Amino acid sequence: MSIFDEAIVLNDGSLIPKVGVQVDNDQTFNEAVAAGFRLIEQTADQKMHMRKKLPQLFLETVISEDVKTREELRNYFATVRANLISSRPDLCLLKLSDDQKRNQEIWHELEEAKCKGWVKCLGVADATTDSLGELLKEKVKPVVMQLNYEDPVLINLAREHKMQVEISIREDIDALAEIATKYKVSVIDLVISYFNQKRIIPLIEADAMKEQPKADIKIQAEDMEIIGQLFASN
Repeated sequence: MSIFDEAIVLNDGSLIPKVGVQVDNDQTFNEAVAAGFRLIEQTADQKMHMRKKLPQLFLETVISEDVKTREELRNYFATVRANLISSRPDLCLLKLSDDQKRNQEIWHELEEAKCKGWVKCLGVADATTDSLGELLKEKVKPVVMQLNYEDPVLINLAREHKMQVEISIREDIDALAEIATKYKVSVIDLVISYFNQKRIIPLIEADAMKEQPKADIKIQAEDMEIIGQLFASN
């Protein structure tokens, strides 16, 4: 079975694919689908009616820090419906800011959006322990947390609350070429395998896409430690 066919059960019972890709135009979207990816992260301002092309996609969007009011969030959902899908995204990730009042106001509006069926699942991005801790007090809690690097404290906090962790892969992964050669796989195969072993969903950039990654390889502990240094916080 390909990793593209495997999924993780979120704490609300939803299924999310084990590996995803970030796309920003029709070409990269079509290439991702052709390669077998089903978890697609896309910005709302690109006109791509994804669901019409492949109903089984898991569509993820990120709400930027520029969305600061309830009205702006409603406009965001209108843009999603106009540009991406006519129904709802599977997951909306709210980028948290230093303004906790803004975070809570937008989160409350997201809770209402979920109740109305405008979005299936809710999550957060760019969280800190403080900002995430405040949202964990809310009635509807995030089911996914997206990070830009491996933060042990945040990852442990997420797992304590049964949240799935995603990591956006933006590092120069070519630095891992020697280890990839050792396992006779591509660098992106190695990275996907690394995060798969850590039960973290990697979101790779479109230009790193590869058909049928060999993500079932077992990476030795010493190599896991070396690879982890690339994705650790500075």
